[in-house]
Amino acid sequence: MTVRTTTALGLTALAGLLLAACGSGDAARAGAPPTQTTDAVTFVAKPALSPMAEALPRLAGDSIQIRSINADLDTVDALDAGNLTDCDGGDGEWNRAVLKPMTGPGYVTFSIAQDWYCGGAYPANSQTALTYDLATGQRIDWARAIPGLNLTTDALEGLPDGYVVNVHSAALAGWYGPKMLAGSDPEWVEQCASTFAPDMLADQGFKIWADAENGGVSVAPDFPHVSQACAETATMTADDLKAFRADPKLIEAIDAAHAAQNWVSAE
Repeated sequence: MTVRTTTALGLTALAGLLLAACGSGDAARAGAPPTQTTDAVTFVAKPALSPMAEALPRLAGDSIQIRSINADLDTVDALDAGNLTDCDGGDGEWNRAVLKPMTGPGYVTFSIAQDWYCGGAYPANSQTALTYDLATGQRIDWARAIPGLNLTTDALEGLPDGYVVNVHSAALAGWYGPKMLAGSDPEWVEQCASTFAPDMLADQGFKIWADAENGGVSVAPDFPHVSQACAETATMTADDLKAFRADPKLIEAIDAAHAAQNWVSAE
């Protein structure tokens, strides 16, 4: 079976779907972009894709931006529902968990973790994250949001609707490798050191997302299965982001979300 995978960070228990927040406001109902406040986004739960596969929640409200985000979330859910159905004709094991590392202001992030066994020698897993710009209703353009990283993305040609592509950058790899080599666990660093060598990371794809819980933009390599034990997440701080000329609005939004604890993590 060919898995049309889309998805997010660390396999975890299913997260709660509803977040109490300040109301969506008259501006959202009128179709205006959300204002830059500390207000968190309000979510609407959706039925699970299966007993073990959590659906993405949708954003409450009917602004143009929210309708656009919800339509994309529909597409991502449909992609993974198709994968689930294809998994041994629906008789395989498929687990899917959704967390929300940032819930406003300005941006909302969903992280999705999946693991499955559809026959064959080994189970598999997939991780990704989606950050949406609440002002545009689109997935964030990371190359524009952090121009100093000189990011490029995988080509979408031949990939299904809803797929989340990796980003690539010599600057990003050059930042990530030393962060990992400076880790606090000497044994782990020694075992993974070759993985973080510049030549190994030169063409490496990464997943990045706005992360209020960790207070920055988090970065995770899309390593193959054999190197998954070394695929630790690192977070760019405000100072790191400034050094890479990140959009000040993004930095301010993450700082505000971190201070307001605008995230939903595993219980």
